[in-house]
Parts: sequence; structure tokens; C-alpha cells
Amino acid sequence: MNYIYEIFEKATIRGIADYLLFGKGPDPDDRSYEERLEEPYMRFEKAVAKYDKNPASELLDLSNEITSETASVYMEIGMQIGILLMQDMFNNINREKATD
Repeated sequence: MNYIYEIFEKATIRGIADYLLFGKGPDPDDRSYEERLEEPYMRFEKAVAKYDKNPASELLDLSNEITSETASVYMEIGMQIGILLMQDMFNNINREKATD
């Protein structure tokens, strides 16, 4: 019966996303969304500065554009998946009600 509790522990948005994207559970990380986004961006900004000292670097602009578009596409995909999951849940509920 302990395996059920393990499933509930993994049933988080991040856990589901990591499983769908990478086929594994999430790495423990208590940072906020903002902190998780900020850290790699700062590393990237430092790396770009090695090659382009301009604070309005075209590389930074292009990186922001890629990031923005990627986030938009994945949000749209995620919303569609959420709707499909809701439809599946309603179908399951209706099927159970029909057998009662």
C-alpha cells in the first residue's frame, strides 16, 4: 500500500511535466519559478558577455525571442493536453455512472 503514497508524492505539476518530458520524476528543487528561470538566464548572459560586450546584444535579443516563442508553444500544447485530460476524466466518470 506504500506505493500509493509514493504515487501521490509524485503527483505534482512539476512531477508530471518531468515525467512527460524526460520519462523520470523531478529532481528535488525548492526554488521558485522565478529563481529557476533567473539562474540559467544569468549564466547565459555572462557567457554572451564574453563574446559581445554590448548590453543590447543581438544574441540576447534572439535568445529572448526563442525563449518567448518556446514558452508560448509549450503553453498552447499544455493547455490542449489539459483539455484532453479533462475530456478523458469526464468520459471515465460518465462510464462509471452508466455502469451503476
